[in-house]
Amino acid sequence: MTIYGLSQSSGVERLLDVDPAGAGILLTIHDRVGGAGREQIVVPGDDLLSALMDRPAGGTRIEGASPADGGRKLLDVEVRRNEVLLWARAESKDGLDVAVGLDDFQDALEGVVAAE
Repeated sequence: MTIYGLSQSSGVERLLDVDPAGAGILLTIHDRVGGAGREQIVVPGDDLLSALMDRPAGGTRIEGASPADGGRKLLDVEVRRNEVLLWARAESKDGLDVAVGLDDFQDALEGVVAAE
């Protein structure tokens, strides 16, 4: 499922694709126009759902992996009222961020879980 969003750091329109990936969830963040930026991460579904339900102040950091080479990646998740801010990156890189609607993100996750 694709969700329309916006980068909080740059104001660029972005898309978030949410897909099943084996034992996890594949998140792909990319620029809506031109497709210049692209970041992918596979995270455990339980950890992602827990971050949405618990909503700790300051957000949650989830360890994930690159779908291409299995290298370690990080996903920061912060729920702010009715939006979710996601920032995916390798440890030594900036990565990409996207803010999407909480309801849209929950619907996408439910679709992925139901598909398993």
